[in-house]
Formats: sequence, C-alpha cells, structure tokens
Amino acid sequence: MFRRICLTVLAAVATCACAQDASPVTAALTRDEIRGATISEALSLPNPGELFAAFNKLGKPDWSSMFRKPPSGTYTNRPQLALNLGALIADGYLAAEAQEKQQVKNISREIKTLAKGLGLEQDVVNRSNSISDFADGRQWEAVDQELDAVQNELSVAMSAHQDRELVTLMALGGWLRAIEVVSGYLAEHYTTEGAKALRQPAVCGYFSARIGAMPAKMQAAPLVAELHRGLPEIENLLSFAPEHPPIVEDVRKLNLAANNIVAAMAARKQ
Repeated sequence: MFRRICLTVLAAVATCACAQDASPVTAALTRDEIRGATISEALSLPNPGELFAAFNKLGKPDWSSMFRKPPSGTYTNRPQLALNLGALIADGYLAAEAQEKQQVKNISREIKTLAKGLGLEQDVVNRSNSISDFADGRQWEAVDQELDAVQNELSVAMSAHQDRELVTLMALGGWLRAIEVVSGYLAEHYTTEGAKALRQPAVCGYFSARIGAMPAKMQAAPLVAELHRGLPEIENLLSFAPEHPPIVEDVRKLNLAANNIVAAMAARKQ
C-alpha cells in the first residue's frame, strides 16, 4: 500500500484521483467534476514518496544523483514559500529513499526554516527533531512517516489560519518536484515499465482546477499564473493510454516542463 497524504481542506475527489491499491493514479476527472467537488471533505493525493516507491520496484535507482541545492529560506512571498515547502518535503522523501542521513537532516532543518517564514515553525519543531533522530538511526520508513506527518500538520495549521490556497500550493510544489525527479532519472535510464509508472491523468487537472478556483488576486500573482500556464503541458504528457507509454523523447519533454516550473518556484524574486 502506498503512503497517502490526506489534505482535509481540499476538494473530495479521492475515489477518482487515487486508487485504493498500489497502482499509480489512473482515473481522469473532468474539470467540471473537480470544480463541483465539496471543499469541506477530504482528498487523498499521491505523495512524493509514492512516486519514488513505484520506481524502486523497477530497480535500484541512484536517487542521490537527483539531489539539488535547497531553495532559499529568505522568501517573503507566501505562495512561493508554500510551493517551495512542498518541494522541500519531496526532497526529504528523496533523501530517505537514497538513505543519505546527513541529507535528510539538512533538509529537515530547511523545512523548519521555510515553515518559519509562514509563521508555522512551532508546528514542525518536534517533527523536525524526530526526522533527524530517525535518520541517525537509519530508520527510513519512520522518516517517511514523519514527513507525511509534517505535511499533514502544516496543512491543518494553514487551514486554521484561513490559508487554504497555500495547502494546495504546498501539495502542488511537492508533486511537481517529484515529477521532476522521476522524469529526470527516467530520461537518463529509460525503461518502458518506468514510463508506464508516470501515468497520472487526474492530478494535474485537479491542481489546475484548484488554482482556477482561487481568489483573483492569488491567481494574478506572477508565480501562480506561471504555474497555471505550465500545468496543461505536463497534464498532456501524463495522460497517455496505458498501452502507449511515453517514449524517451516525451519523458525528456516532461522533465524540461517540470524543471522549468520548479526553477521558477525557487527563483528569489517573485
């Protein structure tokens, strides 16, 4: 069973957006179905660890080759903070999969720094300490569980502060970083089975619809607008038929599209 993040403040599309078995997301939703969902119910989305776990079943990826310089901790733009916080949590899963304890500990500190920028540092202090302790003990499954808990607790805290849009952006940032990682690795180590694991037609449409439902001021923010423009290309590349997985050139296009968005997220001035 894949690990799940339950985002309690988002729209309820769990029965379509996430299967209840260990398969990648496959069921597509129309935009009208997503927009019509009830916001008060719960949504389960595949977390970054799920994507990495799917690829682990196909071999032994060198996940450490996909590490990156962490995003800046000096952002003042709240949407940018939320997006990069999600991406940094994805980096935590990546470091745990690579079983690199110092990298896990470094990322844990960076998560706390970005959470502080949103006024949520106290919501992750204990979890951050636990992540470091579990990394020291090389208890990687426990590290994953703590990362799950960090994102869930941050989601609850953001919701309590009436920052529901930031919950969406945090989840989107993590998902985009995971797509960047797995498509980047697959572009260099292509297999048909790996390409099949990329199929997620519902998720991008869901995020596009959620951005479209945000207040006009949030949608007009340059970074959010750029994300909104870039998501359809990614959705198109992830919406292939099961019997026709993307060829390596398409995987490279996917990686470039994801990389461009993640780089825009991490740019200092927004």
